[in-house]
Amino acid sequence: MISLDSAEITALQQPVIDWRNFVWFTVRAPETGDPANAGFWSDAGPFTANVKDALTGSTVSRTFSGAGLVSVGAIPRTVGLAVRRVEIVLSAIDATAEAAFRTYDMRLAPVQIYRGLMTPGTFNQVAPAKPVFVGFVDTAPVITPAEGGAARVNISVVSHTVELTKKNPDVRSHESQQRRAPGDDLYKDVGVVADWEVPWGENRKLTKNGDVFGIRAGST
Repeated sequence: MISLDSAEITALQQPVIDWRNFVWFTVRAPETGDPANAGFWSDAGPFTANVKDALTGSTVSRTFSGAGLVSVGAIPRTVGLAVRRVEIVLSAIDATAEAAFRTYDMRLAPVQIYRGLMTPGTFNQVAPAKPVFVGFVDTAPVITPAEGGAARVNISVVSHTVELTKKNPDVRSHESQQRRAPGDDLYKDVGVVADWEVPWGENRKLTKNGDVFGIRAGST
């Protein structure tokens, strides 16, 4: 659900209203893995816009490059944990866009899409642009056209709920627990507990060297 400011509600009641898309990628330097930002908006020239960050909820000022963003596909408006997918098209000949997908690593790059209302005939924002999609880059193939065609990058992004589909390769073990919390012996005997003999209510001795709750038989 998108919560609109009173200024946006008033603007939407007018006969004419302009709006723009803003896309913000956090890519990585391939050599060091250091993050770098690349922003694009659906108009010409650079533009510094106020946007509401989807992760922090705070309003921040970010500069977006024009001409590089060709289109933003329809954004599914669904309720639930289903993974949503949106197609973003960048120009492959725009210098800023080319740097984003050739100089930097876009694999699984976090992405936020904002939509902002503008006063008609001006570049004045009615209110900070609101986030309409949060997720990660899934694929970003560069489309090389035939002679006379338009070179482009079709970026497929998936919503952040895709993280719920990841499998945890870790297992329950003493070694794993030590990596998470050194000194915690909760899983110290998890590999042998199934072989312990616990003679509840029986008048018999344990097998030689049997373990009971981590204590060797015969020890005190």
